[in-house]
Amino acid sequence: MNTMQGVTEETLAGLEAIQKAQTTGILTGTGIYSYDLSGLVSLIPVVTPFRDIVSRRQSPDGNPYAVWRAIMNVTSSQPDPAMGFDYAANETVFAEQDFQARYKPTGYAGLVTQDAYDLAKGYGDPYAISTFQVLNQVLIGDDRKLLGGQSFALARPAAPTLTQVASGGTIGAVQVYVGVAARTGSGYYYGSGNSRGNSATTTFGSGSANKVTATVPSVRGAVAYDWFYSANGSTWYYYSTTTTNTVSITATISSNNAVPAGTALPDISTVVPTFNAAADNGSGNANDYDGFLASLAGDYNGTGQWVQPGSGTANPSINNSLDGAALTLAGGNISEIQDKLFLPLWQQIKASPTALMMNAVQAQEIANLILGSTSATTFLNTDSQGRINVTAGGRVGEVVNAPAGGVTVPIEVHVSLPPGTIVARTDRVPFPQANIDSVLEYRALRDTAQFDYGISRVANTSGGGPRKEFEIRSVGAFLNRAPVAMATLQNVA
Repeated sequence: MNTMQGVTEETLAGLEAIQKAQTTGILTGTGIYSYDLSGLVSLIPVVTPFRDIVSRRQSPDGNPYAVWRAIMNVTSSQPDPAMGFDYAANETVFAEQDFQARYKPTGYAGLVTQDAYDLAKGYGDPYAISTFQVLNQVLIGDDRKLLGGQSFALARPAAPTLTQVASGGTIGAVQVYVGVAARTGSGYYYGSGNSRGNSATTTFGSGSANKVTATVPSVRGAVAYDWFYSANGSTWYYYSTTTTNTVSITATISSNNAVPAGTALPDISTVVPTFNAAADNGSGNANDYDGFLASLAGDYNGTGQWVQPGSGTANPSINNSLDGAALTLAGGNISEIQDKLFLPLWQQIKASPTALMMNAVQAQEIANLILGSTSATTFLNTDSQGRINVTAGGRVGEVVNAPAGGVTVPIEVHVSLPPGTIVARTDRVPFPQANIDSVLEYRALRDTAQFDYGISRVANTSGGGPRKEFEIRSVGAFLNRAPVAMATLQNVA
């Protein structure tokens, strides 16, 4: 019997719960039939493009922080180079800044009991299966944390602006309170919490089909916003989550809604968010290292650690928001990418980014805009049967960077970047003597390794008997040596 196609005789013989009734003749209920068991399948997609991009390097020594130094751009502060005859030139101004990235452990654990191993004999190896599946989740977790991990708290959103609409909803003549809190990339996928919340209220004087449109200024570093409803301003119920800084409240609720699913919020955690107006509600995770988005959002303090935006030296990366507006087409190109990513980056670093990172939602929107235009060029390639077999559809793989003189920038789809956020990433910084061999790096104190635990006895507990327990984990820090060469566009509808 094939190892992965069959099941053991011991297992089948042990199915004592299957009771056979006495039958007159042999019927289907008599039970004389085989078990058609195929091999164990795994239905977990493992797509980790950002982890594959970021270089992984071993730290040469032990330290709580990875530390590097940078000569900052102070060109705008330089004195006039003209000095006149017989005068000495003015001294060049230099600014050196130390940066620190905290090392943090990440990983997952697995457990297989000896009894489970024995019962699977002849069918599969639970130890191998468990190890492989745990490793898959480690890779997925790495991709998400490298992008969205954040140790510092997001800034508190401003009080939302509420606009009454007399149609499109089921709200009557009542007072409505709307609360909002922001999430990081890690919070989006793991439901670990949101920022300190803020709220506003409005009262409808009449009607029964009212709704409320709520908007809030963009929170730098937020990839999603949790929205809440209250009838009295003290008891809050979760209403919905959006990847833009706006929402429509169409009904009053008396209990938490479920977290929405589907293409608008792919892979979002199903943990129902809560509202806290008094303090940060878990948007900053002290167990996280600061990932790529955090390195583009946070200010840095005197020791070069990333801190909440507005509380330190301003982050030099470009950050813009569409505030819930959609991408638009002009001149055969995407206006917002040209105006809010390419142009400010060119003005800041006089170079073009390496790639545009986005979710599949935005990649599809760009393809629809470009290929749906009457000005889009279509090439019809004939085959051996003439023009009978035509391939439908297409994709936009690159965008022309007009401000940089027509350089093309590839589009990359990243599954760990939620919809609504587009990042222009620069992998090579073309500055003289930049001395940067890798702009983005995972610096490992210990890279991915498996650790087996000793067996202990836990009486009267399922899983407490003979077993194998293990962890696959890393200890490292994420380094972004040139945030100045990156740009982010938030709240894209």
